[in-house]
Amino acid sequence: MQKIIQLFLVVLVLFPFETKAASQDACAIWLCLPGGFPQGCEGAYSEFKHRLKKGRSPLPDLSSCTTGPNGEKSIGRYQMGYEPYYPCDEGFELQIKADEGGEKARCVSESYNQPCIYKDGLQIHQRDENQCYYYYSAERRAKPSYVKMWVDGQYLGKYYW
Repeated sequence: MQKIIQLFLVVLVLFPFETKAASQDACAIWLCLPGGFPQGCEGAYSEFKHRLKKGRSPLPDLSSCTTGPNGEKSIGRYQMGYEPYYPCDEGFELQIKADEGGEKARCVSESYNQPCIYKDGLQIHQRDENQCYYYYSAERRAKPSYVKMWVDGQYLGKYYW
């Protein structure tokens, strides 16, 4: 019995068990994604594509990749989303309409009951002689998917890909 215990202790010391929920390339996605996978992030980009092809989340669980300065686990969370258009200017709201020609998006003024006065760069829709609203075309994002990240309760930002 003593030999079995000694063998067990030797195995634990020589072959420590590490629980890794994500590979190094998978964890690197968290660092490389906000920069658009720059040079040196080839492994992370490959893992990112692989995860998407397999129908998995493009990002591994953040807590499986985060540790504190002394090796303790940090608590991380993230929220993913899709935002195809840039936000409208203040006083405008995004309106998206789909028709047989495709999707049309524009930013429309919130105040509809105002006299029609030409404003530089805006188009005017006149309902009658005293009611107008202003609008301009919404700008589509080149990279519409995003991830918001928090580590230990601190918001790190919103990153697009």
